[in-house]
Amino acid sequence: MHDKLLIWIREIRRYNRRLHLVSRSMESALEKQAEDTMDLMKNIMEPNMADLGAGSGFLAIPYKVVYPDSRLWLIERSQKKAVFLRHVIDLLELKDIELIDFDPNERAAGPFPAVMSRSFSPRETLPGVVMSVISVPGRFYYFSTGAPAPIDHPAFTLKKRFIKECKGYDLNLELYEVTSR
Repeated sequence: MHDKLLIWIREIRRYNRRLHLVSRSMESALEKQAEDTMDLMKNIMEPNMADLGAGSGFLAIPYKVVYPDSRLWLIERSQKKAVFLRHVIDLLELKDIELIDFDPNERAAGPFPAVMSRSFSPRETLPGVVMSVISVPGRFYYFSTGAPAPIDHPAFTLKKRFIKECKGYDLNLELYEVTSR
């Protein structure tokens, strides 16, 4: 595993009790979760993308390692998680990565040609939040576990679903085309 990912995982474990960055079960398997996620990320090749609900940086940091020339925006409204993300960005000396530390429903962010998110909560609000930050047309990449129903919204068209069978769960990547407001 890449050195930068190992440092990032170490920092998640170091700060998780205070900041609640990931669940306890996820914390115990971060290396495997990162590897599984990176396997699915091989299906994404976006030079410019936003990570909506960036949290611990779980999508953005591995993506930046896989695609170091990409330009990323991390959207995280929780100030304590934003402080963690700033710390990790500085520690790993990541370039072309910007933190947006406010709620995109309250202030304009974007628009971005591509957006990714993982297990966004509450899921019912996901299409509206994506619509507030994505350019049209745009691409939305959604990572989830289990067997969720596709996003049901007239502007979202599911183009492809990738499923990685992992030990104890399925990891999904859904690619949506967003074609209207």
